[in-house]
Amino acid sequence: MNLKALLIAATILSVLAIVALGLALGTTDELQREVMAIEKRRGDSLLLAARLRQSSEDLTRMARHHAVTGDARFEEMYRRIALVRDGKLPWPPGDAAVYWDLLLGGVEPPKGEGERLALADEVTRAKLPGPEQSLVERAKVAQDALLRLEEQALAAMKGLARGAGSATPGPPDPVAALKLLYSSEYFEAKARTLQALGELHSGIELRTRGELVSAHQALARALQTIWLILIASGIAVFGALGYALWRGLLPLLALRRHAGALVNGDYAQRTEARALPEIVALMRGLNEASSRLEAGARELAERERYLEALLKTSPLGLLLVDARGRIRWTSRRLRDFLGDSKQDLKLLPFDEFFADPGELAAFRDTLERKGRVRELLARIRRRDRTEFRARLDSAYVEVSGERVAAVWVQAFGLHAQQAAREAGES
Repeated sequence: MNLKALLIAATILSVLAIVALGLALGTTDELQREVMAIEKRRGDSLLLAARLRQSSEDLTRMARHHAVTGDARFEEMYRRIALVRDGKLPWPPGDAAVYWDLLLGGVEPPKGEGERLALADEVTRAKLPGPEQSLVERAKVAQDALLRLEEQALAAMKGLARGAGSATPGPPDPVAALKLLYSSEYFEAKARTLQALGELHSGIELRTRGELVSAHQALARALQTIWLILIASGIAVFGALGYALWRGLLPLLALRRHAGALVNGDYAQRTEARALPEIVALMRGLNEASSRLEAGARELAERERYLEALLKTSPLGLLLVDARGRIRWTSRRLRDFLGDSKQDLKLLPFDEFFADPGELAAFRDTLERKGRVRELLARIRRRDRTEFRARLDSAYVEVSGERVAAVWVQAFGLHAQQAAREAGES
């Protein structure tokens, strides 16, 4: 795989991971909304079942309280509860289960009004499934029987005979009212009502709990999918990074070390590693350059050895002079001529070795005009101030990018001068 293919693959994997993660997040958001909707429907449905049962219990309590005490407040409460259940009055605010007890106890109930909606309409709006609708119908039939008995008991408290709606009111008959409210017929209708409402509450509880569990399971699967996508993306990313490190960065570091070795003059080093094709091509080029530099270094070393042997065996001495007229290098033969060490001669002025200023001027003039000097005879002064005759040949050369003058010195007459000096001393 080359670098381009690696980049394309990494880009495609990244795009696919982002798209998959976006889809998974969108699905998770929808499932969360569905869970919230199911919880709301569950709460509303259970509240509806509780209201159906509470309204029946409140009507029974108020009717019995009125039959026992004859207090008209209980009948008034009974009528208000019936109107609220039928949607003709708004539902009381706050907790409707204790609202009527607060009124009876003289406690200030919560202010405001609830929704004006009949229980029958609320059942329709809840869109209960068929079995639960059947239970609501069963409860309604039983509650209608309770309402008839409760109306007869209220009528008896007004002195109206049972079944004689147009009769003249007489004295209240609490005994007849209590017999109706505690009759076996009333308890049977009450039992059928509570049984249907209890089954309705249990059915709603089981159904909505199952829906909620299914929704939570779907949400958990979606979250697991997100985690799997993240894990797979992480594995893919780290795999791509590891592959790039193995086949890219590590070989590049090896090439860097190789290049540093070349800079330091180590031409024998080679780099061999499994890498991307582009880096392999660079590696081959650097290895080829190392081979050529190594071959060039060997050839240069051979030439240097040859030149060194030539300089050692040649009767000529060589020195290099820079543009400032300073000696940069001298051969061993010339140092023997001059009678000094290489360290003492280095960077000393070249002019000091000419005994005759005229010969120095002639040397400079010829070198500047012609760029070379051929067989110029001159007297050269040694460091011990003795002189010898020499023939000078010179030309400009370039050493390490610097233009210097190479001066060949062939000495003669040195031994004669030395012998004469020794004779004079004796």
